[in-house]
Amino acid sequence: MEAFVSDFGKDARASRDPDAAGPGELAFQSMVIKLSGPITAPKLACHVKDSLLLGISTAVGQARQFREFSRMAFKDMREFIAFLEEDGQLKRPDVPIKAGRGNNELQALMRHLCNNNGPALVLDKLEGNKGAELPVLFNIFGTRERTAMTIGLRDYREAKIKHASILADKSSWIEPRLIDAGDAPCKEVRIEGNDIELDKQIPHVWFGKEGPSYVTNAITISKDPETDVRNVGWYRYTQFLDAPHPLGDSYPDEFIKRYLSAFYWWNPPMSHIGVHAAKAARMGKPLEVAFAAICEPAIHLAAGTGANYGDDEYAYAGGLRGKALDVVKCETVDLEVPATAEWIFEGEVIYEEHAIGPHSNPVGYYDLTQVFPVVKVNCITHRRNPLWYATMEMVPPFDHNYIAIMPLEGELLSDLRNKIPEVSDVVVTPNMHYIVQLNVDAESKPHPEFGKYVIHAVWGAAGRWARTAKVVTVVGPDVDPYDLNSVEWAIMTRVQPYSDTLINKSGQAMVLDPSAIKGPQGGAAQSEQIGYDATIKIPERFSEYAEVSNATPQEVAAIAEKLKGVLD
Repeated sequence: MEAFVSDFGKDARASRDPDAAGPGELAFQSMVIKLSGPITAPKLACHVKDSLLLGISTAVGQARQFREFSRMAFKDMREFIAFLEEDGQLKRPDVPIKAGRGNNELQALMRHLCNNNGPALVLDKLEGNKGAELPVLFNIFGTRERTAMTIGLRDYREAKIKHASILADKSSWIEPRLIDAGDAPCKEVRIEGNDIELDKQIPHVWFGKEGPSYVTNAITISKDPETDVRNVGWYRYTQFLDAPHPLGDSYPDEFIKRYLSAFYWWNPPMSHIGVHAAKAARMGKPLEVAFAAICEPAIHLAAGTGANYGDDEYAYAGGLRGKALDVVKCETVDLEVPATAEWIFEGEVIYEEHAIGPHSNPVGYYDLTQVFPVVKVNCITHRRNPLWYATMEMVPPFDHNYIAIMPLEGELLSDLRNKIPEVSDVVVTPNMHYIVQLNVDAESKPHPEFGKYVIHAVWGAAGRWARTAKVVTVVGPDVDPYDLNSVEWAIMTRVQPYSDTLINKSGQAMVLDPSAIKGPQGGAAQSEQIGYDATIKIPERFSEYAEVSNATPQEVAAIAEKLKGVLD
């Protein structure tokens, strides 16, 4: 926990450094204030107004220092990594790195990079890995800035607001463009049927104490078997080459060549593809699937978002990138895939479940055993000289932690703002603590117990993830939701543990929570939840509140200017 808090604070502070932050973030910084004097609604409104004016002024003054980044759409992942390299955020280390099962350095490398806001890497000197020898992309999404850059911005909060705004406004979505197979780079090489040899044709790299290697960058496409409506999600797949069976059994020989275990939570369904798989199983037919590995970056963000069931994530990705996503028809299944992806795998779900593991999960523990269906791969197409991507989930933060968190924040912010205009921001920490910042507090709250109303709204929000929020904290406008010290200060000085908390004894669990009871697939289905109302308890208990002892942003700026050059 200490490592996480230190890293979260460091990255948050870095993202709000006036020399690096964007104008919108600078304005936001100035909104984060500690009030002085007895707190009443008029004083709170006055402080917020002054801070907004200061923020606007600061943003204008600093705008020229902001590194402009106005690109709206990357054609593919190659164009994105080329931009990162030009920007100094991607390196190609000429150093051998161990990547074998039980003898690897990739987890340690991930920890080192993510503890220090390190660069993206292209690794082409791996040792101990198996299968195809290809350049491996590593830590591509590993900072808040790089996550924001996937949709044409540098500032994380601006990107989050863009994500939430476009999610809420379907008129801004852009339908995908279907192109001919001859114009699709993902069709340059084609492998079908018995010519498929997954053990030789794709890379296998290992992390930490994981048993199998994994396909970790798979944008997965399926259709509802009853309505034919498309879903696009981001899932991982287990490779069987040299994979130990966690129960001491063995896998069928053909699994190494043609099969992948699919992380589809379908029993009971906990994702949209889980719904598709459950329906198809009841209908007694296989589910056609395709997954595209290493696509242009905006579709990765869109696919990780819990859009409403039936919404088209391709169209949402088009809105995020400001341009239609090119898609192409598959060879053997009735699905469309991103045309510039590095790899396309086409197949069908086989409802023959197998245990896999150990698997390192995003909450920082090894799942020793999980049970999933398998996908029989019937066709592979890929680009010439393709790239590969490998990552690991572990104690946060890790490479794709931020691009996983932004959809959680965006889908909740979109839902709450649609019905509660007093919601200013939503922050989800790398450990999935949900923090909701209001633009009102004390007497200016619309009604008593407003913070508790917001907590209930989080658990009842649309999207996949907010209903699984184990810990929710609601704060006022003078608390910085990006700074855990500030949030803790609000909890310790504005919360009475019994009166100002809500306990839900039967909520939906975050599926990989190790403290919750597991279901038949090895995932958690039910969890307890807690909400902290860390707003000022006017009018609930008080008519005035104790004066906060802190300098104002204006005072701090003035003394900093006075001592400029003296303390350097």
